[in-house]
Amino acid sequence: MEQQSKYNKFITFVLILLVVGLVASNLYFYREIQSLQAFNQSLTTTDDSTATTVANVQYDVTTTTTEVVDSVENSVVGVANYVRNQLYSTGSGVVYQIDGDTTYIITNNHVITDGTSFEVVFADGNTYDATLVGGDTYSDIAVLAVKGVADPKAMKLGSTSLLDSGETVVAIGSPLGLEYSGTVTQGVISGKDRTITLDLNDDGVEDWDMNVIQTDAAINPGNSGGALVNMAGELVGITSSKLAATDVEGMGFAIPVEDATTYADQIIENGEVSRPVLGISSVSLENYSSYQRSFYGISSDLDSGIYIAKVYDDSAASTAGLEEGDVIVSFDGQKVTTYKSFLTLLYSKQPGEKVAIVINRSGKEVTVTVTLK
Repeated sequence: MEQQSKYNKFITFVLILLVVGLVASNLYFYREIQSLQAFNQSLTTTDDSTATTVANVQYDVTTTTTEVVDSVENSVVGVANYVRNQLYSTGSGVVYQIDGDTTYIITNNHVITDGTSFEVVFADGNTYDATLVGGDTYSDIAVLAVKGVADPKAMKLGSTSLLDSGETVVAIGSPLGLEYSGTVTQGVISGKDRTITLDLNDDGVEDWDMNVIQTDAAINPGNSGGALVNMAGELVGITSSKLAATDVEGMGFAIPVEDATTYADQIIENGEVSRPVLGISSVSLENYSSYQRSFYGISSDLDSGIYIAKVYDDSAASTAGLEEGDVIVSFDGQKVTTYKSFLTLLYSKQPGEKVAIVINRSGKEVTVTVTLK
């Protein structure tokens, strides 16, 4: 009997545990369901004190670059060069100045070379006949004038002195034809104050050193004359050339904005760039054989300089006393090594400036002062 009583108590205890467990589990699930319902209701309903709004997430792709391009694209144009009414070549240009009804556009001189008529295509697709104001071979800058452009916008000018290597820039132009006008490429400033050597008359002899900005922004045929723009939306260069070789990538060049606008201003005012003239015909000594040097009586000690083959009458050279047979070895304190280096030094001056020139005459050095014309 006593054993039966113990068994009954055990059964009762087990039943109590089961009841307590069921109540506890039901209470837990009830609270979880209530919490879930409250969360769902907070997404779809509002009460008097708070309001929760569910909105779709939108990704804004606008960046500094897109804003810059948007601000300057109407100031970059396509240029078509015609020879006897036949399309000869295409390039790019930049709206530089607006004077009343006339819009002046900077481009490269090689874009307009040999052309007899020109057209300019703006970003809105409107095409205008253009007049060539003038061009300059050495600076590779030319200016076109267009009449009657609707609401033209000149590009803001920047400063190359403020550029840093690695700074982001964009190039805008018309590579490979006007159908690709407004093409944008992005890169960085790879270097400032670079010098590239050019053969201006295609005679196989390099005869000019040009100061340029180097960038890895893609510059292709047709980009010539277009804009190199900084992230402030300012013009810092006129794109002009690239180094084209199978083993070279990302070496493009632009004419610094200060140089481009200096020459453009002279062209707008005078129709040409004023350059000093010395009044001689000369040849680099490096182009003479030892026999030729001996024939012309050139000192064997000279290994560089330019030989004066002719002095023109009434020129700066004749007035200063330079003679045929003289060898110019120094110009304004700078060593003259080749005709190319001589031109670079000469064209860094202005007409009317006085310059000290050191010549070798019959083996002796003589210094003369020349007033450039």
